[in-house]
Amino acid sequence: MIIDIVKVLLASVTAFVIGIGITPFVSSYLYKNKMWKKKNVKVAVDGAPATISQQLHDDEKKKTPRMGGIVVWTSVAFAALLIWIISQLVSEDIAVKLDFISRNQTWIPLAALVLGSLFGLIDDYLETKDIGDHKAGGLSLTKRLTAVTTISLLCALWFYVKLEVNSIGLPVIEDLYLGIFFVPLFVLVTIGIYSGSVIDGLDGLSGGIFTAIFASYAGIAFY
Repeated sequence: MIIDIVKVLLASVTAFVIGIGITPFVSSYLYKNKMWKKKNVKVAVDGAPATISQQLHDDEKKKTPRMGGIVVWTSVAFAALLIWIISQLVSEDIAVKLDFISRNQTWIPLAALVLGSLFGLIDDYLETKDIGDHKAGGLSLTKRLTAVTTISLLCALWFYVKLEVNSIGLPVIEDLYLGIFFVPLFVLVTIGIYSGSVIDGLDGLSGGIFTAIFASYAGIAFY
């Protein structure tokens, strides 16, 4: 149990330090290249006029850079890679135990993080640039949901087919067997979590909301 706690804390602290270290460089680059929205959001997700959002955000004047998520996913990816490299170079048993990259536990979260982040990066980039006939504006909700659904479906199939996971653990009572229905449930839960991104910027950034989500999953992982 102690080694598990140290493993989590080491990865967290490493990612935090890397994130703090690269933030000034990322921020400088984004401001230098004017990577912010060029127009306010005029229409909400349901198609209605987003009058309140326009009043609160006023993106055209505030010039808040997009693509700040680079700090989050690159720091996590580099932390994972750094710890893995150390575990390969150092023969000590403790170094191997601290390595958390494994086929049955962390390949999927890391792959989903990188794939999802790349889609987010593309969306943010399109928000800030005119490219040919494309006027500055991000990916449509349909395209984003398609990307999320595709990634979650691939993850669900990996769990079900490769790792033979067909049930979910519940507190106190026995595991709930789902069989093939594990796959659609996985996809629905993923889309439900993704809905948190809709409120990004409405009342602060989504970091606060996702802190609660990830803290819950951290508790589940330890349990």
